[in-house]
Amino acid sequence: MAEATKTIKVVDRRMFTAEGDLRDDVREELATTPPAPEPPPMAAGPAAPAPEEPPVATSQAFLRLLDMLAQTASLYLQGIPDPATGRRSVDLAASREIIDSLVALREKTRGRLSFEETDSLEGLLGALQLVFTRLAAPAKGAPRTPPPPRPRG
Repeated sequence: MAEATKTIKVVDRRMFTAEGDLRDDVREELATTPPAPEPPPMAAGPAAPAPEEPPVATSQAFLRLLDMLAQTASLYLQGIPDPATGRRSVDLAASREIIDSLVALREKTRGRLSFEETDSLEGLLGALQLVFTRLAAPAKGAPRTPPPPRPRG
């Protein structure tokens, strides 16, 4: 068995000489090669973490608006007394419109509200929808009115 001799070639790929100067062959390569264009920014993929958005300041006016709408819907759900008879009547249609408005407001502002605003909106919607569904369930057969208020004193 005869072995073939293998030659090993060592190539110095360092850019600088021992003195710290740029090597001649590297200088020539840099002069002839145009700079590479910058890659386009990568689209956000599932592996890339989303950039953290700056925190949104809480608007007291928005919280007051939510409170005003929720109070109005609560009045409709509790029943507004009739001035002539004094009997309370629940207005499910009016309360449904306000609840639907709050749902639309939640959809249109998704991702643009502060934590407090989102928490308030979700809490109010959950409470109002729960009361509405409890009152609307027996309303299929007959209208439901809450009991008259107890006399104070």
